Amino acid sequence: MKNLIIFCFVAFLGQSAFAQQSPATAPPQNAQFKVLGNCGMCRKTIEKAALGAGATTATWDMNTDLLAVAFDEKKTTTDAIQKAIAKAGYDNAGYKADDNAYNNLHGCCQYDRTGAAVGTKTCTDNK
Repeated sequence: MKNLIIFCFVAFLGQSAFAQQSPATAPPQNAQFKVLGNCGMCRKTIEKAALGAGATTATWDMNTDLLAVAFDEKKTTTDAIQKAIAKAGYDNAGYKADDNAYNNLHGCCQYDRTGAAVGTKTCTDNK
């Protein structure tokens, strides 16, 4: 009888501990938007800016000028990521980069700011 009481008590404690676990974290949010750039150096800078703004993943496609990001909406937003990318010198779907930030980019990275079609890129550095 004593063993049965101890078993029930331990089972109750285990049940209580399990019930107090935090709920599963929400899946990351995904977003995709245009970011103008030219080359592999641009890709590194754009992705680094997005990650620095709280994105958990960031992949910029040089051929389409599209940046795909995943992020925890409790820690950052698409808006914050776009602002950080503009601050790094890159025009994007949400913000135009400051002229000083753009002018500080390497010459190869100074993309066509008119938003012209992808085929008009001036740099061939695909690293």
